[in-house]
Amino acid sequence: MTKACALQIVEHCGENVFKVKKDNLRKIYGDERVANLPLVVLCIAGAARKGKSFMLNFFVDYLTLKEKFPNKQWTLNETTQLNGFEFQDGEDRMTLGMWAWNHVFIIENDEGKKIAVSLIDSQGTFDRGTGYEDCSTIFAMTSMFSSIMCFNVFNDLQEDKLNDFTAFIQHGNKIVENIGGPGKLFQNLVFIIRDFQHIRRWEDENGGQKYVEKILGDVSNEGLQKVRDNMKESYEKMYGFVFPHPGAKVAYEKTSKISEMDPSFVVRAKQMVETLLSKKNLQAKRLGSSQFLCKDMAEYVQMCVKCFNDNHKFAPKAVQTVNREFMINLEVKRAIETYEKQMDQAFASRKTGFQTAAILSQVIGDKFKTVKEQIENRIKDQNIRFEIVENIKDEIKRIFPKYQEKNALLLENEKKRLDLIEKQRLHQAELSQKAAEAAQQKREYELQQERVRQEYIRREAETAAQRQREKVEYERKQAKLLEEIEKQRKEDERKREEERKKQVEETAKIQALLAKLELENERERARSQAPSVIYVPQPPNFGYGMSNFGGGGFVSDMSCFGSSGYGSSGSAMSNSSGGRGYTHTVGKNGGNYYHGPDGRPCSRQTYNNNR
Repeated sequence: MTKACALQIVEHCGENVFKVKKDNLRKIYGDERVANLPLVVLCIAGAARKGKSFMLNFFVDYLTLKEKFPNKQWTLNETTQLNGFEFQDGEDRMTLGMWAWNHVFIIENDEGKKIAVSLIDSQGTFDRGTGYEDCSTIFAMTSMFSSIMCFNVFNDLQEDKLNDFTAFIQHGNKIVENIGGPGKLFQNLVFIIRDFQHIRRWEDENGGQKYVEKILGDVSNEGLQKVRDNMKESYEKMYGFVFPHPGAKVAYEKTSKISEMDPSFVVRAKQMVETLLSKKNLQAKRLGSSQFLCKDMAEYVQMCVKCFNDNHKFAPKAVQTVNREFMINLEVKRAIETYEKQMDQAFASRKTGFQTAAILSQVIGDKFKTVKEQIENRIKDQNIRFEIVENIKDEIKRIFPKYQEKNALLLENEKKRLDLIEKQRLHQAELSQKAAEAAQQKREYELQQERVRQEYIRREAETAAQRQREKVEYERKQAKLLEEIEKQRKEDERKREEERKKQVEETAKIQALLAKLELENERERARSQAPSVIYVPQPPNFGYGMSNFGGGGFVSDMSCFGSSGYGSSGSAMSNSSGGRGYTHTVGKNGGNYYHGPDGRPCSRQTYNNNR
């Protein structure tokens, strides 16, 4: 996306020499996005080094917002920083020639229709580097290019500033009479009065308008009154806005921050922008009765610059010449565009062409009559109207062969189409005959095929019946075979079951015998692994029996020793639990010792679980 910036459209090459930047004009006004939209052009002019570019940046900020967010309120607060046309402090001029913002904005007017808005900055006038004739030319071009002409002045609106207009608007009435149309030569003139000295005016919301109306009111001096009359006759509407000083930061430094400007200045700038670019005040640039489209601007600028280069000593005459020529060319061009559209529609509705030259001439005459009536209704000056109509006639004659060729081509195509239709009809008849013959052959072939098919069906039916009989016999034999196989299977299964039962019984006997042998082996191991019994003589103590063993020997809990055995006399004893071979032994010190069938020590829990 191209960066938004100002591009030079007219270069001031030297004294009385201006050059058009055609490529920049095409880029700005030939953009397809805006080319066919009505165009509003806001230009600013005035003395050099007086902040014209700075003022334009308020318009850039407003239009940037309204293009993206049409219904959003435009605000200027402490965080706002203006961007756009470059400007600088000091005495050296910044803008040379004429510069246009390269982005043409699209906003809606009060009817909801899209309209294009272009901003143009101009070289400062009446400085030490520009002659009077060039200043007058720059001022004149600014007025001609614009639909809203802003005149930037300082302190007040003195007679010398009003005289700047005299050089090229004194013939305004004459130009309007020659061009014709409902309006005046120029549309809107805006006086921007900076650093205004009378506080009561810029504190009043309408103070600027009141001041301008007062200055431009009637005066007793005939020469001064003529200046005022010329201005009123040349401009449809005039505005006035007065501004206080913007602040030291703006005056002496290059700043674009709203926070560094005088608040009263910002309020007046906001009021001016919203007034001039409000939806109800958005009026496209006109020349006589002809409305400008964006794409017309490039050609108009080139014609103006050429005319001023050729007539640099008398700017008003150049204004008259270029406006008349351009308006005539514009009216002719648009009339021809309308004519061509109508002719295209006529041919579109008559795709077979017009059969005779007389019919074609009648159609062309009707379309010419339509555009001629439009011109006559719009252009009031008879001479200009006559010139436009004659030019249209010449242009129609010039393009007439194009429609002759187009009509001849349509007629030829129609003849070819009809010939093709006839060929197709004959070809279709031939195809129909061949199709009928082919249909007869097809029917005979189908009858033959049907007989063959019926014979085939009969043979197939006989074959199927034979196969069915063979199938039934085969199934019977298969069923008998399966029955015998099943009988043999059951017999084999019975024998296997009897054999299995015998094996199970024999296995059970073997397992019982093995269990008995194992039990006997365990008992034998238990007897062979029982600890030796050590008898330690002790004093007899028959009073306690088995409940008191005394002495230092050990006692088993085997009951086979009895209460009067060795245990009663304090000797050691051992006990085997029997069954699984686990044993329990009480040592001399009264400790309990447990052993498994294999003689290895085990826990008491294991012993109790296997006792």
